Formats: sequence, C-alpha cells, structure tokens
Amino acid sequence: MFGNRGQTSTASASGSGIIISEDGYILTNNHIVSTSSSESYYEVSEATKLTVTLFNDDTEYEAKIIGTDEQTDLAVIKIEKTGLSKAEFADSDNIKVGEFAMAVGNPLGMQSSITCGVISAVNREVTDTEGKKYNLIQTDAAINSGNSGGALVNSEGKVIGINTLKLSGTGIEGMGFAIPINSTMI
Repeated sequence: MFGNRGQTSTASASGSGIIISEDGYILTNNHIVSTSSSESYYEVSEATKLTVTLFNDDTEYEAKIIGTDEQTDLAVIKIEKTGLSKAEFADSDNIKVGEFAMAVGNPLGMQSSITCGVISAVNREVTDTEGKKYNLIQTDAAINSGNSGGALVNSEGKVIGINTLKLSGTGIEGMGFAIPINSTMI
C-alpha cells in the first residue's frame, strides 16, 4: 500500500502496486502517483511525498517516482529496500473469458485485501472521461478505490493485469478493469 501525500495540505490518497524487482522497483498506475490538474491531465507534483508500506511490514518507505506515462496510466516507483519478492507474470494474451481472477490491493485503505471473480471480457474497449480509449481486461472481482495499481492474478497467482478502474453508478455492479500485463512490456 502506498500513499500520495501533499506536503502543503492534509489531503492524501492511497493505492496499490506490484513489486517487479528484488531491489525495490514497483509498477503502479500513473493516476496514483500523479495529480490531476484543472486542464484534465495528470502531472507529477513537486509538492508530493510518496510512501510505500509493504505487506507484513508496517515500515513506511519513501518512494521516488522513476517514470510515468499518462497515455497508458502506468508508473514505476522505487523504494530503497532489497531482497524483496518480485511478482511472477503470466502471458495476458492467453487469458480466456470465464477463467478465475483475483484482485489484490488496498481498497479503501484496507491493506492486502483479495477479492475473487472471473475474467468477464478480454480486450474490452473502455473510453475515459477525456476520450482516451483503452483495451482492458474486464473482471467481476471487486475493484474499489485503493485497488488501483494492484495486481489482477490468475489461479496460479501470476499477474495478468494491473487493476485500474471500475464503472460505478446506478444499476452498475461488478465491472472492474485491469491493464493487461503484456501491454506494460515488463
């Protein structure tokens, strides 16, 4: 779990991430580590403190933003810690509708939560509020605020996607979306 805390205000946000190397590199969503400006795009804020709390470790590690990509909604951050267990990855091009899926993350700040479901669709085209189109994995595993940046894993515990958004509103339930892991080029 990690938080994005403005140094000049009391506002904070939280999200999730995937450890991609034993020496502290973490993959997450750009919208977690960036702030939305009035011009409807994300930018990395100079007045931001980014901290990471690892599973089974209450220590807060300060993180450095290594890179962000607004177009793909991906970001890489780094903490100064070694010996981490990195995630294993599956080939997201081989997933099928109906296969088991688990969303891992920190919904509403509840650290290290897992929800289960199935793959509801692959290559689902979703358009965001700015008109950008994404081809995503659709799942009915619960994805809530704080799950963003966390792993969507298969029945073998291998990462197939990065939880990124859900549709919400009257009459909408169980429509979560993840960026296919193959599109991250890890």
